[in-house]
Amino acid sequence: MKPTHFQRAGALTLMLLGATTQAQASELFPNLPTRTIGVQVKIQSFTAADAEQIKAAGFSFVRFGVWSDSLSARTYQQQVSNAFAAAKSAGLPVLLTVRAIKALPATTPAELTSAGETFAKAVNGLQQSYSAQLVAIELWNEPDLETYWPTRNFSTTFVPFMSGVCKTLQAQPQLTPVVGFGFARPPSAGSASTVALSRIVSDYPQCLDAVSYHPYGMTATQISNAQTFIQQNFNLPGVISEWGVSALASNGGAEGQASKINAFIADVKRLNIPLTSIYEWRNSASGSNEREQNFGLLTSDGQPKPARLSVEALLNAE
Repeated sequence: MKPTHFQRAGALTLMLLGATTQAQASELFPNLPTRTIGVQVKIQSFTAADAEQIKAAGFSFVRFGVWSDSLSARTYQQQVSNAFAAAKSAGLPVLLTVRAIKALPATTPAELTSAGETFAKAVNGLQQSYSAQLVAIELWNEPDLETYWPTRNFSTTFVPFMSGVCKTLQAQPQLTPVVGFGFARPPSAGSASTVALSRIVSDYPQCLDAVSYHPYGMTATQISNAQTFIQQNFNLPGVISEWGVSALASNGGAEGQASKINAFIADVKRLNIPLTSIYEWRNSASGSNEREQNFGLLTSDGQPKPARLSVEALLNAE
């Protein structure tokens, strides 16, 4: 059993009373500083200079992703190592999201479970290498979207695969908290993610420390309702591993982006969300469209946007 599970009961009682504080967030995520807001970066472009700026801006951690089926390549291993080194140089812990990007080599439930066991071994390897720097490991990213779930059939293949993952992870003490599964939308009554999560939490109650999701476009009330649903149905806290707003003209441009991000941070603080990651630090020049290219707090060439300046003022005022 993981140490975080020993601490969970007291923290969750306070959450139900609406009194979760940053201290309880630190109990759930021991490597997380008192602040609970982080920002997402891409390992291929993340540098020590970025890390210093992120720390100066008031963020307490960075989130980045690692592809389990690329870890056999030495050049990719070095890229991952460099990203962790950059974060460490500024004293920033990491929320590490791990998923595969290739189609799972499995079709039957038994094959899917075996593939999950193999995936879990990669997760354990990453924990062993980087546990001192990890806020948490997040299992997968938006599996409820076909784009990010390689089997293209979430309702029938997710549970067998994640059962293999959770069975393997529960077989030995974990070195860091584990959250899942980075849902594109929070679980809700009757949703496929709720059905899957209910089965996994029931069969493997020690697998997850929190349920992670991405509340793009949701109001504070909707997020609050999602937090309550997660707590009541899974006896776990909800955390936000990704949220952002693009600086499109339809969102009010760069100034509108800044205003919306500030309002969101104020909302999640008021709702006592234990952990929240903003998408993303720098614009993505390689994004497939204008929306995807403009979520950054900086331009792609590193110039600060209004959101970068306003977020720094807000976070450092704490």
